[in-house]
Amino acid sequence: MPTVETAAFEAVNGLEATDFARTAGPFARPEDAWRAATRMVDEVASEDGLRVIGDFVLSPPNGGASRDFQTLHCDFGLPLVPMEPADVARFTALYAAVDAAPSEAVTRLVPLRLLLGGRPWPDGEELVRRFAAYGRSHGARNDASGYIEGSLARVVEAALGDPPGLPSIKADPAFLCGTEFTSLAEELEFFSQRRLDLQPVTVEVALGPGELLIFDNLAFAHGRRGTRRPGELYQHVIGHQALQVDQQVQLRDRALSAFAGDAY
Repeated sequence: MPTVETAAFEAVNGLEATDFARTAGPFARPEDAWRAATRMVDEVASEDGLRVIGDFVLSPPNGGASRDFQTLHCDFGLPLVPMEPADVARFTALYAAVDAAPSEAVTRLVPLRLLLGGRPWPDGEELVRRFAAYGRSHGARNDASGYIEGSLARVVEAALGDPPGLPSIKADPAFLCGTEFTSLAEELEFFSQRRLDLQPVTVEVALGPGELLIFDNLAFAHGRRGTRRPGELYQHVIGHQALQVDQQVQLRDRALSAFAGDAY
């Protein structure tokens, strides 16, 4: 599995060539890292109205350590069948606290174009039809609100159009997105059974104290391997707040170009 230092699309000083960047800094505070992230986004983003829509600490300072695995996902979810204004994440920035001990956890980045473009899929119109059907039967919490999906595994299951096998919030309203798999091995097996090999295209990033990682949330799914201690990592999400449905559709269609192996 490649690391960020050896990947073919290795990190550079900006996002233009690679859609993700890593900088060692070190940044003394999260605010310093976020200023650097904003400058990088400003250099490459062609969209108006981008703003901060989320700030988080992973794991929460007053909680326990995280579990040793996080499934692949897109922050705030992809608006697969949007029906009302919603927040849409465009860029995710991760900052490792400068005073944190080196972590055993690594961020997993999977470029959607490289993963999905390696096998045949239906055209965009049929994909959207399948997403709508999956949302009604299996995925959406509230059908009147449309279908927004964060889990990459669910996006793939919906796109394939086969009978769904993942847990359903329709059957269990208490089900939490992100708990589809109990281990990394289980997630790898899910994708392998569907002719999608995660390992050759996954980039693993181990952030050191004071370092910053930023990536395009519509071009990459991300997850984690390893456990994070409380207060170890800061997350900063830049995107659109209450984006209108037609604009969500435009971003969705750009993201869905990955199924054809296209870069948007």
